[in-house]
Amino acid sequence: MKHKAFTLIELLVVISIIALLIGILLPALGAARRTARQMQNSTQVRGIHTALVLFSQGNNTYYPGMTTTGGVSTTIENTGGTTAGYASASAIETENRFKILHADNYFTSEYMISPSETKTQYDEAENLSANNYSYSMLELRVAITAAAGSARRNEWRDTSNSESVVISDRAKYSSGSTGLKSVHTNPSGASDEEWRGSVGFNDNHVSFEATHDQLDTQFGDVSKTDDDLFADEDDDPATYQTGDTAFMVYEGEAEVYDNGATDGAPAN
Repeated sequence: MKHKAFTLIELLVVISIIALLIGILLPALGAARRTARQMQNSTQVRGIHTALVLFSQGNNTYYPGMTTTGGVSTTIENTGGTTAGYASASAIETENRFKILHADNYFTSEYMISPSETKTQYDEAENLSANNYSYSMLELRVAITAAAGSARRNEWRDTSNSESVVISDRAKYSSGSTGLKSVHTNPSGASDEEWRGSVGFNDNHVSFEATHDQLDTQFGDVSKTDDDLFADEDDDPATYQTGDTAFMVYEGEAEVYDNGATDGAPAN
């Protein structure tokens, strides 16, 4: 009996078709994975904001780091020094605010880590640090001389303001340079800027933004067009008296990306 078999040419044709299909499908699968990670990331940002709101229900509408009367809390859940000229500055560090929520079991340590980033999960035996979370929170510093308040501080509570940003993906340096990127981007040049990320507003809606400096925001009674999430645009840097623009901080109270100039470089 004569057995029918593939010829070499037929085998090569089949292999070529399989290779072609793989070449077509792999980019689509990669894009689908990126989209899924971005959606999960936005879900986590929304969940952290939900935790802020739940915390505020027992704190006279104020989020962690603030007292029931709107002042800076003296509760330090994470070790860290104070900054000269600021009242209990370490109480409003990003680490401390995350630690308060985590210590009260509002979310697990994995929830603080973006699905697009590798981080060390928080161990209760250690201090919570920027190695354990991926997100930035609203900067709250106000000089003691201006303790009457700031627009940012007034929004660090359950105001349901749909234009007030309170949490976002962090900013990173691109290749150790002045270029800005996020955990979702990888600019080709060391000085290039390309930031995309999840941005959480005070009414609990989250949007995935393609840029960090073209958001329309409102803090207090002040509206801002093309607000920059990572620049202290209108404050006096010596006193921080106004605080009526978005200004997101990631590590501690001072390590931020500020248009290429920082008080300590954000970790890559």
